[in-house]
Amino acid sequence: LSCRHYRRRQLCVAACHFLHGEPREFAQGSECFECHPECERMEGSVTCNGSVPAPRCRPGPTAPPQPHSA
Repeated sequence: LSCRHYRRRQLCVAACHFLHGEPREFAQGSECFECHPECERMEGSVTCNGSVPAPRCRPGPTAPPQPHSA
């Protein structure tokens, strides 16, 4: 599936949920992936960026260091 902007699962979308929407996401290439569910949501900033360990993801005490991908 080739999309103009981003792809979430098998749907083309204009943008990932970087700053707004649920669940918050990050992009790898043109694919949207969900942030790990235990990452603390950051208002006005990107919640996670997909790196391991994710410096912009503030995990809870039991959260694994990597983001959750769908």
